[in-house]
Amino acid sequence: MPNSPLLKTDILEDIGLTPAEIKLYIALLQIGSTSAGPLMRTAKLYNSVTHTALQSLTAKGFISFIKKGHVKYYQAKDPKYILEFMAKRRQQVEELLPLLQAQAQPSIQPSAEIFQGFPGFKIMNYQIIENAKRGDEWLFFSFHPKNPDKYEEVFDFYREFEQERHRRGIIVKGIAPAAIKDKFSGRNLKNILFVDFPTLNNINIINDYVTLHPFEENETAFLIRSRDIATSFRNHFYSIWNLYKKR
Repeated sequence: MPNSPLLKTDILEDIGLTPAEIKLYIALLQIGSTSAGPLMRTAKLYNSVTHTALQSLTAKGFISFIKKGHVKYYQAKDPKYILEFMAKRRQQVEELLPLLQAQAQPSIQPSAEIFQGFPGFKIMNYQIIENAKRGDEWLFFSFHPKNPDKYEEVFDFYREFEQERHRRGIIVKGIAPAAIKDKFSGRNLKNILFVDFPTLNNINIINDYVTLHPFEENETAFLIRSRDIATSFRNHFYSIWNLYKKR
């Protein structure tokens, strides 16, 4: 089979033809109507490969055949059919796009907000559970100031806030210093790990949100929305939780 240096068959691969299909299609264009035997020898392909590729080319519409007795004679379609084939593929892709887009997770742009004062702190916490679903996890590293008694309103808020999270079906897990265990009275202690070593202070993670509240410095709360940052804190939480919770 003569080869033209101008014939770039890789383009045919790009539209979905296999190397064997390309060889057979070009051979049929060059020699015209023929049966599988001469075509196989011209394209230099094995018998099984030839018959599989001929079936595929027929299904894709690149060739047709007629029967003379018990023998099939194949004929290549005009190369202009390639444009029709590509148009069909484009239409199929356009029909598939809405289904693929429905499966895609929405793109989340990292963002950060600052909330001032204790009222702002409460608003922030309620804001990030507004769209939470039943079964979502709220992970926290407890607030543990040097003088816990000075911040009773913060502990009271978390006690109240736990009821709202429970009502929404949010699963709460936390890590806290054993020294302030008394500040968790009235809360579900089953999902709180009390430890005797230093931990992060007043950080919460839910979905793609992370909150930080350095109350001892000033009454400012930070809300970060970032999948990467949330994943990093979540992994750190579970590195401690999985190691110590079952002990």
